[in-house]
Amino acid sequence: MSGMRPLNPARSSPPTTMRDKLKTFLKRLLSTIISLAVVATALGGTYYFKNSWFCAALICVLCNLAAVEWFLMLREKKTECNRWLILVGGLVYPWLPACGLISGTTGLVLFILTAFICELLRMDYGKQSAEAALRSVGTTVLAFVYPGWFFSFALHYMEPQLGIPILVTLVVFTKLSDIWAYLCGVLVGRRFISRPFSPAVSPKKSWEGIIGSFLLTILCGGTIIWCVLSKFPTVKAVGFFAFVFVLAVAGDLAGSLVKRGLGVKDSSHILPGIGGIIDLIDSPAFTIAAFTPFLPF
Repeated sequence: MSGMRPLNPARSSPPTTMRDKLKTFLKRLLSTIISLAVVATALGGTYYFKNSWFCAALICVLCNLAAVEWFLMLREKKTECNRWLILVGGLVYPWLPACGLISGTTGLVLFILTAFICELLRMDYGKQSAEAALRSVGTTVLAFVYPGWFFSFALHYMEPQLGIPILVTLVVFTKLSDIWAYLCGVLVGRRFISRPFSPAVSPKKSWEGIIGSFLLTILCGGTIIWCVLSKFPTVKAVGFFAFVFVLAVAGDLAGSLVKRGLGVKDSSHILPGIGGIIDLIDSPAFTIAAFTPFLPF
C-alpha cells in the first residue's frame, strides 16, 4: 500500500482515451465484485449465525485499514502530524465501541485531548513551534475523524431486523451514485457543459455525470421503494435519496480534497481501479454518520 504516486500539477497528463476508461471501469467492476463478495460473506454470517459480530468486525477492519493508509500517506509526504497516534488510535478505537466499552463521542474526545497533550509536550521538550503544533493537531484529528471515525458510526446499525437493512441501503445507494456518476461522465461528460463540476478539487468530475447520477439514483431509489414499500410516501422517498446523493458527493469530494492536499492520486493501490480503502469508504462515511441520529432504535 506504500507505492503511491505523487501528483505533479506542473505536468499535463495525457488525454484519457475511451479504451483507458474502459480498462479503468473493468478494474473498478472487478474490485466492486470482490468487495460485494466480502460484504455478502459478512451479512451471510450475521444472519446465519444470528450474530452481528461478522458485520461489526468488517467495519472495524475497514476503519483499521483506512488508518494504515493515512499513516503511510503522511509518512511518505513527511506531513506535520502525530502519525503514530493516528495509527494506534485508528487501529484500537473501532474495536472499543464494537465491544461496548466506550461511545463514539467519548472516543473522539479522548483522541483530541491526547493529540493536544502530545503537541504541548513536543513544544516544551521538543522545541516545536506553536504554529507547527497547531497544524499537527489539526491534521492528526482530521486523519482520525475522516473517514474512520465517521465510518465507525456503522456500528450503530448492528440491529439485525432494521439496522443492518438500513445500513445496506445507505451504502448501496451511496456507491450507486458514484458508479452512475462515473458511467455518465464517461459516456456524455463535457459534451454539453464544458466547465467541470468541481474544477479545483476534482476537475475530472463533469456536470453531466453529476446530473445523470442524481436522476438515476432517485429513479432507482423510487422504484425500489415503490416495489418493496409501496405505502412509504413518495415525496419522503425522493427527499431521502436526494439527501443521500448530496452527502455521497460531498464525501467523495472530501476524499479528493485530502488526496489533493497530500499530493497523491490514490490512498493506496489495494483495490485496482478504485484505489484504497479510504477511496472506498469516503462517501459512505458521510452518509452513515449523517443518518445515525435519525435511527429509530
